[in-house]
Amino acid sequence: MPVNDFSGEYRFTLDAKKRINIPSGIRKMLPPESEGSLVFTRGFEGCVYVFPNDEWKRLTHKLNTLDSFNVKVRDFIRMFVGPAYKTVMDNQGRVLLPDYILEMAGIEKDILLLGSLNKWELWNPQVLGKYIKDNNPSLESLAQEINFSAIFNSNE
Repeated sequence: MPVNDFSGEYRFTLDAKKRINIPSGIRKMLPPESEGSLVFTRGFEGCVYVFPNDEWKRLTHKLNTLDSFNVKVRDFIRMFVGPAYKTVMDNQGRVLLPDYILEMAGIEKDILLLGSLNKWELWNPQVLGKYIKDNNPSLESLAQEINFSAIFNSNE
């Protein structure tokens, strides 16, 4: 099973037709299995998550194993999977985004795309800046609070 490793920070703008031009650096990171398809959905802390289609399929397969008799599971699926928008990039790497996706991230013009391992996070740069200012998530304090021993002590 291929593992995606998306990283980097990309800044660009929404065009007049509400399209974004996926930077070539990102397009080169997409696995062939994604077939140029991306899935946009509600993320956490005010962003929109962007998954290559192959990664989205892996994730929804795992979500499908959760207990659908649990109301919290059903609510999560409604909030996360329900609004998902799948699209294919055109030959120039552009994708048209519907208003509801842009509204989820508060995007009007400026866009910040952050690599986040198996996905990207699509942000309004001002929203991310406010989140960081309000929450002050320093790398050092986060590293002290997260138990990394399981990943650093494994034999993989």
